Amino acid sequence: MSEDTADSVIHRKAQAARDGFDAREMSPAKALRLALAKSAARLMGLALAVRTVEQTTLPLSQLEDRMGDDGILILLDGPDQALGVMRLDLQMVAALIEMQLKGRVMEGAAEARPFTHTDAAIAQPLINAVLDGLDETLKEAEITECARGFRFGDRVADARSLALALSEPEFDHFRLNLDLAGGAKSGVLDLVLPKRPSNPKTEGGVEGGDRAEKLEQNALNAPVTLDAVLGRMRVPLQDVCDWTLGTILPLSHETLIEARLLAAGRHLVAHVKLGQLNGFRAVRLVDESAEREYARPELAPEEDLAAQALDLGSDPLVDLSPLPSLEDNAPPHHRKSGLQGLGAILRI
Repeated sequence: MSEDTADSVIHRKAQAARDGFDAREMSPAKALRLALAKSAARLMGLALAVRTVEQTTLPLSQLEDRMGDDGILILLDGPDQALGVMRLDLQMVAALIEMQLKGRVMEGAAEARPFTHTDAAIAQPLINAVLDGLDETLKEAEITECARGFRFGDRVADARSLALALSEPEFDHFRLNLDLAGGAKSGVLDLVLPKRPSNPKTEGGVEGGDRAEKLEQNALNAPVTLDAVLGRMRVPLQDVCDWTLGTILPLSHETLIEARLLAAGRHLVAHVKLGQLNGFRAVRLVDESAEREYARPELAPEEDLAAQALDLGSDPLVDLSPLPSLEDNAPPHHRKSGLQGLGAILRI
């Protein structure tokens, strides 16, 4: 399997996972992704898939460096004389022009060239449609933390002129990495909107309730890395150096059903069971008191368990395909509690 084919399969799986999550919860980043994909298909018949969406806070001092000079820069007009930015890179612009002139996107990357007002005019209907779709989705989801009401304004010659035209101290920066026409081209779209003003402060400063709310938000949004650990063993360094593809490590019977979820510093978060959920490697949190009332499945003999869990074949990843589905095997109070995408992977 070529690298491009592997990437395509991974992207399709990731897209399916994102679509399922979108059905349960909406956010500005997800609203933008949906608005872009729908607008491109409706206006131009362009099959556009969003690989990733990144949302960050962008200070005005970093705007010029972040936008660069390899894309067309469009100034967006908003309510109360607010200004935003949309940037389409060369591949995105080329795809739009090819769809307009030839009815399809040509394979391969487009060659670098200067941008013109004609490029901006071709992109204008799509830009306005994306902004309208974003506003509509945010309104339906009652999301107020993202600025709305922006429209196509004018093309800006370069990032330096763009930075001089803006005055807000901070912006919400959305960067979308795109697959165009089934991978014929790969593009990037940036949307920069001024951050909405925070809640008004009292004369004496921020109220205690506001402080508590801000602290709670910071705590809930803090990144946390969790590791699913199957087990630990002591092995001489000389033996480790002799490991090759296909080496089997002896693990106990309880390895796959009594894994542990560890945070930084080897802090034990929970006991978990390893398995599958919706086709993904996953772990399910275990309530030890409840698990004693829930019958364990019979364990295979040691040699069968090792063959099932650690038969590497031509793939250096542990083959978890024989594992049971966490959704099906979970007791009623545990179902749908799996952490999708958190896999226990062993590499030699």
